[in-house]
Amino acid sequence: MRDPKTSFSFQLEDEAATARLAYALFPLLEAPFFISLQGDLGVGKSAFARAFIQAQCGAETIVPSPSFTLMQHYESPRGDILHADLYRLSSPEEVHEMGLMEALDTHLCLIEWAANGDGVLPAADLIVELDMLADAPNARAVTLTCEDAALLAKLRASVARDGEIAAFLADTAWGAADATRAPLAGDASTRRYERLTAKHDGTSAVLMDWVAGADGPAVYNGQSYSKVAHLAEAAPAYCRMNRWLEARDLVVPHLIAADEAAGLVLMQDLGDTTLAALAKDQTRQQNDVPLFYAEATATLLHLHGYEAADFLDDFDGTVQAVESSLFLDWYLPWRGVAVSDAARADWQALWRRLGDGLMQTPRVSVLRDYHSVNLLWQGGAQARYRVGLIDVQDALAGHPAYDLVSLLQDARIDVAPQQVARSYAAYTTARFQTEDDIAAFGAAYAVAGAQRNLKIAGIFVRLCQRDGKAAYLDHLPRILGYIQDNLAHPALAEVAAWMQAHAPEALDADWLSLSESSR
Repeated sequence: MRDPKTSFSFQLEDEAATARLAYALFPLLEAPFFISLQGDLGVGKSAFARAFIQAQCGAETIVPSPSFTLMQHYESPRGDILHADLYRLSSPEEVHEMGLMEALDTHLCLIEWAANGDGVLPAADLIVELDMLADAPNARAVTLTCEDAALLAKLRASVARDGEIAAFLADTAWGAADATRAPLAGDASTRRYERLTAKHDGTSAVLMDWVAGADGPAVYNGQSYSKVAHLAEAAPAYCRMNRWLEARDLVVPHLIAADEAAGLVLMQDLGDTTLAALAKDQTRQQNDVPLFYAEATATLLHLHGYEAADFLDDFDGTVQAVESSLFLDWYLPWRGVAVSDAARADWQALWRRLGDGLMQTPRVSVLRDYHSVNLLWQGGAQARYRVGLIDVQDALAGHPAYDLVSLLQDARIDVAPQQVARSYAAYTTARFQTEDDIAAFGAAYAVAGAQRNLKIAGIFVRLCQRDGKAAYLDHLPRILGYIQDNLAHPALAEVAAWMQAHAPEALDADWLSLSESSR
């Protein structure tokens, strides 16, 4: 009889459900961690391990069975993974010869047939036991056993959430009986995504699963960062902005069904072809990428023909000061620079003044994440309808330069200088008639570019140090270059002087050695 305090059981209807379980578990676990995969031959242990590893390393990762090699190693942004199969062990003592014991101290280990190492292996942190069901050949009975009460509670919640999603989908044409569900790679947020594929015709839709989390610590005048920066914290913000954009003839995923209170949104699938993906495709760079930038610029011009949505908060100096302070909170300490309270106060005063200055022009809806990974190519469409928009929930009312900066000073990909010049000229020529207006926009563009990239530098270091996502550091040289270029504008003379006085070497190219040592 299993102890309900340390284990619970449930059923998975098919292999896709097993994969979803693996994807749901991996954010809850950190190395070193030992998962024992138990069950008879052919029950799906390797399928579970494959999905788990691909959740961490990417869906394209090849995960062979280690039945003959005994162990396979994988590197992931969250740490090293080891997948072992002890079925062929003739003696538990062979575990020592494999080097498995050392890996248990450093890796996240998935071990099949761990019982063959009894007496040598330590107790597993989590046991995933899979069993066949006589009346349903594709389904599996699953039991999760874990002595860590807090982790077990998270596991229960994850499994329960999957049941809530199934109930939500049952009232749509995309219910479990009519469509398969497969996890999609997410972003750096707490949102999860799944692609649903209809069994009868192969059409697809996307499910967003967004459980509103607890507010963060009160670090800015009694409020959390997300509150002060006006970050969306639940599905209603996404749905409202998405509908506003769709009503103004912009290409966003049409909402098929939504339980906003529950954080479940079913929407049109705009595909996977992002601007970032096209930019890395050598065969499409010459034709499709310039066209994508032209239509992305045209999309911004269309969006900026409307006043800001009346429900949006202001992207004012308070927000800009808090966001730019992430550079002080994370990036500068990573570079070994300590900032005094007086210097911090001067920095925030500078950015409040600069940010409030940007609010003196007519406000538009600023999406804040108008960049390569959030722009989806719609190859069957024409003109600006080729550009699909996602990740619009954090929109604010602010200066139109910000989203053009997001597009042309992209944190993740290099944009050719001639492309930047072409898109910038197309935008400014279409919007402004006088040299004074173009000059004023140029100053705002530099301010927005400096503020955005200072914030991103802080965020990417935070993602590395706090969340174990070291790959974000690879983008820092590009981001530092943007900051240097923007600080050269006279509109940012005071910020440049602050940098020279308090962190004169923080933007130098010698950051690379520091970055490598911090991974």
